[in-house]
Amino acid sequence: MSTKKTVLLTNDDGFHARGIKCLYDVLSPHYNVVVAAPEKEQSGVAHTFTFMKPLFCREAGADDRMPGYIISGAPSDCVKFAISAIMKKKPDILVSGINDGDNSGVAAFYSGTVAAAREGAFYGIPSFAFSMYNRGSPHMEEYAAMAPMLIDEILNAPHPQLDMRVFYNINFPACDPKESKGFKVTWQSMANYEDEYKQIEDKDHPSYGGYRVYGDRYGMEESAAFDARAVLEGYIAVTPLNYDSTAHRMMPFLRQRIEDGID
Repeated sequence: MSTKKTVLLTNDDGFHARGIKCLYDVLSPHYNVVVAAPEKEQSGVAHTFTFMKPLFCREAGADDRMPGYIISGAPSDCVKFAISAIMKKKPDILVSGINDGDNSGVAAFYSGTVAAAREGAFYGIPSFAFSMYNRGSPHMEEYAAMAPMLIDEILNAPHPQLDMRVFYNINFPACDPKESKGFKVTWQSMANYEDEYKQIEDKDHPSYGGYRVYGDRYGMEESAAFDARAVLEGYIAVTPLNYDSTAHRMMPFLRQRIEDGID
């Protein structure tokens, strides 16, 4: 019987994307890898899931480059469906990516890649999201090769108490790995985007005004202690995230005001 741990591998760029194949190739020698990924690109869908319509799944064929399951929904669908309907038991680890594009800072809230890791954390699975700052990066394969080592180091770190609500958002910089400044454990940047909607022509919706959103970050922190800045400066940013969204510091003030102050 194999003693290898099982990894559930997914992404938001789609089953046939370059990034997921890079991760499959480097993870397969170390783990039993089950691939469950979207049929089509699902970038920017955040934590959406299929609820009001059926979900479809087919097993990958010989022309699909790697074994696995191709699913009609979003990344979170792939995680939920794989765990509930495909796999006989819950995977030991969940890996999402490599995303073709940066998912540091506030982008993590919109990212399907990061949402898949968050979904894995919902199930109590150690979960990892990998992204590349530079779209179409020639260095994706080289950075992907670091994934097994990073996963092993994080899982074997001396946690005072492993909190399964934590998942890990890892962003690789645009530079050649040989020129990177190494690894940096970072805070999540809170720099927002300045949205700009530009009008486009859309033949499918001639009676509507068509728009596409663009925008750059503003107010980015100057310190490389934050992931967005760290990646820009050539670090590999490792950011532990938590799906508990409670504003804990507000609790005592609200209790005093609401529970004790209102008759």
